[in-house]
Amino acid sequence: MSRESFTVRDVFRTLAKTAVLLLGASILPVQAQTYQPICSSETAYTTLEGRAMYMMGGVYSPHYFGSSSFMIDLSQSWSVDSPKFGHYSGGFGNKYFPGGITADGKRWTTLNNKYGYVYDFKNNTWTEQFRFRIEGTYGLTGATDSKTDTMYIPFGYPNADKSNGMLKINLKTGDAVNDPRKHPAVALETGYATAWNPVRNSVIYVGKSGVYEYTWEKGWTPFFSKGLDVIPPRGACLVSVSNGTKMALFGGTIKDGKANTGDIYVLDLTKKSWTKASVDSKQKSRIARQTAACGSTGDQVIVWGGNTVPGFGGNGFECPKDRTLVFNVKTMKWTDKYVAPGKK
Repeated sequence: MSRESFTVRDVFRTLAKTAVLLLGASILPVQAQTYQPICSSETAYTTLEGRAMYMMGGVYSPHYFGSSSFMIDLSQSWSVDSPKFGHYSGGFGNKYFPGGITADGKRWTTLNNKYGYVYDFKNNTWTEQFRFRIEGTYGLTGATDSKTDTMYIPFGYPNADKSNGMLKINLKTGDAVNDPRKHPAVALETGYATAWNPVRNSVIYVGKSGVYEYTWEKGWTPFFSKGLDVIPPRGACLVSVSNGTKMALFGGTIKDGKANTGDIYVLDLTKKSWTKASVDSKQKSRIARQTAACGSTGDQVIVWGGNTVPGFGGNGFECPKDRTLVFNVKTMKWTDKYVAPGKK
């Protein structure tokens, strides 16, 4: 098998040429008392467990892309009606694009229109640091291995034969490598959900085509599991929880884009079995949404924003009334409070 390798050390542009960036000067975020983010969906998001859930950009209205950069503090406990936010200056407008952060929290990377932008927390700036060939189709996202500071983007690299390979990016250096091996079911799929699992050391992928697993060594393989009783929704989110022993899949648009779901499924990786949380119809309608941002810490899934208008790809936008949600996979219940590590 051949793999195409390329470096991004030859930077094409500098900050002065990056007109889309809005620069800031504060390394520390402004806290919740002075900042409340505008509700959005299709936001680029990434999480450092127990530290923060970072978000940037997204859709604020049917015709407007936002450029705010902010975080939810996961080092402190809070109630779902008053999360502790922080605000970072700068950002750029786009929607549904991959993002990842290094384990040391020093480099936050997002990909936008074939450019790689990095927020340097030490120097307090977003800069364009690399450019490479990346699939420009709307609806791609990534999975980050925090042990190696590597982000994987399914279908992220367009091969010469018009198929799409896995794009692998070193978040510390910006160097990228393409694996041209094709997904076994589809040439290109968008609106999928994906996340890194630290126990299996693999990318777990849930899309309309089914559930798959990917490793750099073996490529794509079907992940045979039971209990997922629906065709996986588009615009759902997937996170690793409970120290990597489980995965949680939430939300998305279903019924060929005619409805959104508030279902959350938890995958036990040992049993390879999905369990759907029992939620009454009133609560389910309240939490139903697509293209939300999701993170996790311990046994908790954190959900922010999203769109209550069904139909993946932009049939309109309406912010959920409950912008922030927390689900506990141990109790299999939605809760009104996030509990930080070591807190009660």
